Amino acid sequence: RVARETNQVTRFGGFLDSVLDRYSDLALLMGMLIYYANINRPLYIILTAVVMTTSVMISYTRSRAENIIPKCKVGFMERPERIVLLMIGTFFDKMAPVLWVIAVIGTVTVIHRIYYTWQESCRLEEAQRVLTPLPESPASR
Repeated sequence: RVARETNQVTRFGGFLDSVLDRYSDLALLMGMLIYYANINRPLYIILTAVVMTTSVMISYTRSRAENIIPKCKVGFMERPERIVLLMIGTFFDKMAPVLWVIAVIGTVTVIHRIYYTWQESCRLEEAQRVLTPLPESPASR
């Protein structure tokens, strides 16, 4: 945001911002893993690990998809939504329901991005086939 406000946006800055976002997400969730391990809550440990995996996969599927299709901004559980939900869980002492919501909706987001990318890549490949003429066969010459 600061780079945009000061008109100093760079490609590398966007990349670095994204990488640091992943680290901060994972550091927060790692802290939760340690906490749940210390209070001997194995189900919460597993649930938090699922949320960690889902959080990474949400970002990864978008990033990978945008290597083959123009945009893949589908689904709901982006980083701001996850952070807000974690804050709500913290403030209201309702972390378990929040983790379940992130795990379920995050997984739905990943599946949606996979399906959307498949649809869009098929559409782009079909458009490419229509635009690219078939090579002439020797018999047609």
